[in-house]
Amino acid sequence: MRSKIARKLASSGLLPRSRVAWFAVYLGAIDLLLLVLKAVLNVFGAISAASSLDGWAKLLGLVLCLLLAFLGLRWFRNHVMWRLRNRLIVTYLFIGGVPLFLVILLGLMSGYFFTGQFATFLAVSEMQAQLRRLQSANFATVKEMSQGKMGATLPIPEQVVPEQTIPQQIKPEDKIFPGRVVFIRPESSSPKWLKDGFSSLVIDKGKIYLRAANMTDTGRKRLAVISSVALDKQLLARIADDLGPVTISPVGKNATVTISPMGRNGRGNDEPNPHLLVKGNSSQESISAGTLPSPKFRWDGSFDSYAQIRTTDWETGETAENLEVVTTARISTLYSRLSVAVGRWADVISVLLAAFGILFALIVLVALLIGLRLTRTITLSVANLYEATQHINRGDFSHRIKVKEQDQLATLQVAFNSMTESVERLIVEQKEKERLQSELAIAQEVQALLFPTALSSTATLELHGVCRPARIVSGDYYDFLSYGSEQIGVALGDISGKGISAALLMATIHSAVRAYEQEQLVSLEGATSAAGVTSGHRLESGSARLAVRPMPPQSPAQVLWLLNRQLYKSTPAEKYATLFLSFYDGHRRQMTYSNAGHLPPLILGEDGSIHRLAEGGTVIGLFDGAEYREATVDLRPGDIFVAYSDGITEPENEFGEFGEDHLIETIESYRHLSLERISEYVIAAVQDWIGSREQPDDITLVLARPRG
Repeated sequence: MRSKIARKLASSGLLPRSRVAWFAVYLGAIDLLLLVLKAVLNVFGAISAASSLDGWAKLLGLVLCLLLAFLGLRWFRNHVMWRLRNRLIVTYLFIGGVPLFLVILLGLMSGYFFTGQFATFLAVSEMQAQLRRLQSANFATVKEMSQGKMGATLPIPEQVVPEQTIPQQIKPEDKIFPGRVVFIRPESSSPKWLKDGFSSLVIDKGKIYLRAANMTDTGRKRLAVISSVALDKQLLARIADDLGPVTISPVGKNATVTISPMGRNGRGNDEPNPHLLVKGNSSQESISAGTLPSPKFRWDGSFDSYAQIRTTDWETGETAENLEVVTTARISTLYSRLSVAVGRWADVISVLLAAFGILFALIVLVALLIGLRLTRTITLSVANLYEATQHINRGDFSHRIKVKEQDQLATLQVAFNSMTESVERLIVEQKEKERLQSELAIAQEVQALLFPTALSSTATLELHGVCRPARIVSGDYYDFLSYGSEQIGVALGDISGKGISAALLMATIHSAVRAYEQEQLVSLEGATSAAGVTSGHRLESGSARLAVRPMPPQSPAQVLWLLNRQLYKSTPAEKYATLFLSFYDGHRRQMTYSNAGHLPPLILGEDGSIHRLAEGGTVIGLFDGAEYREATVDLRPGDIFVAYSDGITEPENEFGEFGEDHLIETIESYRHLSLERISEYVIAAVQDWIGSREQPDDITLVLARPRG
């Protein structure tokens, strides 16, 4: 059970393996131990000791969090990001998702700020409209005074005129200020900074007013007409009508807010001006008015917007943003106020906006689906390839990928299937080749048994032969045929072609030559039996001993004639062989031979003479009824008989063929050595001539030397 859990943790990458991971484990254990110890100390009342451990626990906890964050990122990279699908998803999120999210976030933020600013603009615009209307009413009062219609009632020196005393000639829309108060006073008694046409929010003795001022000349003196309306809850309710709750409060509630820290007082000195200070805990507290309308649709939410309003200090004339306006509005309310300005195109615009929103959402959705589809095709192809490699890794070359797409990855999967099929076929061929190699190795062993293994030399003739195949089996043939103690036959041939077919024909020739040998021996044994002797034994008569020698075998030419007839009838037309066949008689020191198209063997005399044994006829197995001749040569002590195949003289390099002259030169250089050593030097010379290239043909060499 424990090993199973360990394997699961290891497969998921949660089993600590690196030094950093084990350090994090040890650090977590120490931190946990400190926390437990701290809890135990708190239980037993050791508060001071527990508090001393608190700093260490927090420090170890911070280091542990950093290590876990590092290990988490590494685990995410090695395990979650290992799959191509996850990598593509993350790439898609970074390429498409993050920009889309940022665009949507930017749009929402822009919409939020725009709607907030628009709601604040509507509230402030209402205040500005009230100021303009107050200014208009003020103009009407000034006009009445300039025409002398209020001359009898002019205040001396100052009079507060209620709204009801203003002449009725003032337009009705100018009489909209319940609580409006008009101050008519000499210009000299007004604030020095006040100018004609002034209108603004003012702070006078800690209270907020909408105030407008105009100057007029009545003939006797210049008067100032000042209209003032207190910004109270009633006026704010009219401003917030059809908008939503509006709250006006001093900046920095419960704290002193300095509009201008330094200003000129009435005496012209730069010192703190008490009229520029608005206290949040003064008589002017926050003013709220208006109600939030009901939502017109499901997503018709409400939001707050903030702005600061610039006001004027009535005593000094200095301005500052020391009032905060908080507006709460709904989207439907703002849109309805906006649609009033747009007019009859509002519905069309709303429909177009909704249509474009739906269209953009559909485009994003289609793009997302297309991206997911493309991602799936890519990851599915890679997953199929990965699964196929796992099958091949287990040795299952029969697995094939089901290709459903028509793209580059699908072509790659088709190529992978083709490669797998080729590998499977090659493995089958390799197994077949190994089987053939094994059979050829057996054939090589069998063929090696066909060549003479024991020394076949006689008392008067030293013999040695060697064959080095170019492939596993050889198409060259040589044999030593023993007919008695001083009689031996030498055969050397070269089969057309290479490989197993040449080796089979070589075995056929070998068996045929041996069969003819056995036939001759049987004939000899029958003849000697009739004479009362046994071949190879001596007959004693009186004091004289008669040595009985076996009769010589049939002539080499006759054997070649028989072989030619047999091969011509039993082999295809393109199959033939060259064959040199000779019989050596040690009593006479003579060699009788016949050459059937083979390279003429050489007799290298001790005096430097060279005799080529070329008498005979054409190759065997190619023409029916071919005739062969034979000849006899003497072998003297010191002579060397050399029979070879074309695998010795025909190998080439950049200087040409090895050649017969090079062969003779090599043998002459080492003729004083044993025949086995001479053969080794000849083969080494041929190999050096070839170099690193492959041996082109079978190399066969037979050497004979009469004993002295």
